[in-house]
Order: sequence, then structure tokens, then C-alpha cells
Amino acid sequence: MKKSSNWMVNEDDRILEYLDREGASSWWQIAHDCELLGGLVRTRLRVLAKAGWVAHHDRGDLDDYWSITTWGLAYLAGHLDADLVRPLPALRPPHATRPERWAGF
Repeated sequence: MKKSSNWMVNEDDRILEYLDREGASSWWQIAHDCELLGGLVRTRLRVLAKAGWVAHHDRGDLDDYWSITTWGLAYLAGHLDADLVRPLPALRPPHATRPERWAGF
């Protein structure tokens, strides 16, 4: 296992190694085969996608697939330091932000 950064957890390495070994998979396949909780896998896949290490493939009504990207492969090979990459935070949706008049401007 690699030394993880401040934003990564140990399960991230297992998820990336699984995607490298098995190819594109759904979150429940990863959770089952790696013996991880489904909610944890879904959350970590979203974080890894924001960092650019996994890609999300929408399949409509079917379960979405996730695959490892070149950045994820570079991390597994030891060519990329996780401390130099930060996942981008999600923007707040318009319905969840206060209008300017509420903020006191």
C-alpha cells in the first residue's frame, strides 16, 4: 500500500488497484469484491473523480460505471504524489445559496 495523503484514505488505494486490475466496474461490484461498505465506496469514488483519478461513465437507468484514469495509474505506479493533487470542492447549487439581500450586502 502507498502512503496516502491528507485527503486520501486507505480504501482509496484498494479501489484504484481494483479498477486497474478489473477495468470499469460499478460501485457495488467494487464494494462486494473489495469487501467494503457501499456508502464508503460511492463517497470515495466521487472524491477520486473530483481529483481526476477515476472517470464516471453514466449508463442511464443502469448502474453507472467507474474506471481509472491516467492520473490514477500514475499514482499507482508511484509517479504522482497525492499531496500535490487536491479534489475540487463541489459548487453550491443555486437553490442552496442565499440571495445577496440576505447576506447583508
